[in-house]
Amino acid sequence: MTDVGQADDGDGTPDKDRLIEELREAVRARDEFVSIAAHELRNPMTPILMQVHNLVTAAKDPRRCRPEVLAPRLELLEYAVRDFVRRSTTLLDVSRIAAGNIRIEPSEVDLSRVVREVVDRAEPAARMARSRVDPDLQEGIVGMWDRLAVEQVVENLLSNALKFGAGRPVTLTLRADSRVAQLTVRDQGIGISEEDRARIFQRFERAVARREHGGFGVGLWLVNQLVVAMGGAISIESAPGKGATFVVTLPLEAEGTGA
Repeated sequence: MTDVGQADDGDGTPDKDRLIEELREAVRARDEFVSIAAHELRNPMTPILMQVHNLVTAAKDPRRCRPEVLAPRLELLEYAVRDFVRRSTTLLDVSRIAAGNIRIEPSEVDLSRVVREVVDRAEPAARMARSRVDPDLQEGIVGMWDRLAVEQVVENLLSNALKFGAGRPVTLTLRADSRVAQLTVRDQGIGISEEDRARIFQRFERAVARREHGGFGVGLWLVNQLVVAMGGAISIESAPGKGATFVVTLPLEAEGTGA
């Protein structure tokens, strides 16, 4: 009888070499993720410190301590802090969900309002990406979802669209019928190949080289996990150079049970 945790090569002999290689690969993946996480969490601190320094300098000079001078810097500081919080939250969510601890707590959520609030908060990010966000939202779409999970789904998809949208407009469309709500996030950027589309929702997978675009490679994996936990589904249509369109479908009544 083969011990639990050992693989069998077909003739009753545990394939120890394969197990060892799988363990080594798991350790390599862990070490790479820790390295990426340290880098991605350090990046937002540079603009945060820079804006704090500028604000302190302005506060000491009566000529510069004026609303028209301070407001833009405070806005950039708010964006940088939000970015840091979002990255930190992603790390926590990955650890929690990977451990099987995903929990969905449905309550009545105005999805139209949530999406609009996310779009408003993303305005500084859109300006930095030299893009604009065009929301086309049906009002009054209310359903039973986990509000925090819905916010994370919209934030990750919008952030992804701005990052890879090549500075072109990003469109968010929200519609609903009597059964489901459907959110479509469309960019006009670099697009995704058919091969990459097949793995884009897997953990630590990316459609582009990390050196070209930062990130953990878990945002879309996290989105998929949360959408499925709420009883929904996500799909993608894309081609290289043709942009990408993500479609999230959520039932109006709670279906996800969490864990």
